[in-house]
Amino acid sequence: MNLLPTAVLLSVLPVMPALACDVRIEAGWIRQPAVATASLAAYAALVNTGQSPVTLVAASSTAAVSTSLHETMMHGTTAMMRPVAKLVVPAGGRVELAPGGMHLMLEQPRFAAKPGDRVTITLQEAGGCVVVGEFVVRPVGGAAAEVAPAPAHRH
Repeated sequence: MNLLPTAVLLSVLPVMPALACDVRIEAGWIRQPAVATASLAAYAALVNTGQSPVTLVAASSTAAVSTSLHETMMHGTTAMMRPVAKLVVPAGGRVELAPGGMHLMLEQPRFAAKPGDRVTITLQEAGGCVVVGEFVVRPVGGAAAEVAPAPAHRH
């Protein structure tokens, strides 16, 4: 069987760009760990400018082996983290990714996080749209103003 005609046809088809979401990432930041660690937590505000809820189902970054949506839950006096399969950003609303709550987890980072470093994280919506944000590493115990927030990028 000759697959050459199919391969040629596929090679001339235009590459479809990723769909843009109605969600934008604002003030993304990563907490610099006090010591070397196997994971980093990332925070931001997710703002939905659309008229329909947006369900985020995946996260990725080339800065870590894996990136996922997580939440912190209290069991008595113990805080525990667990991955979540999806995160809904309501129509015209916002969701805060913040310490002690929902956040992004970068597992096995591929860099030693230093204040001012910038990391790109991509979030994917259930329908296929993607939103890309830049997250700035903040120093341990540093105030938000110590490092200017990174601008958000939409694709």
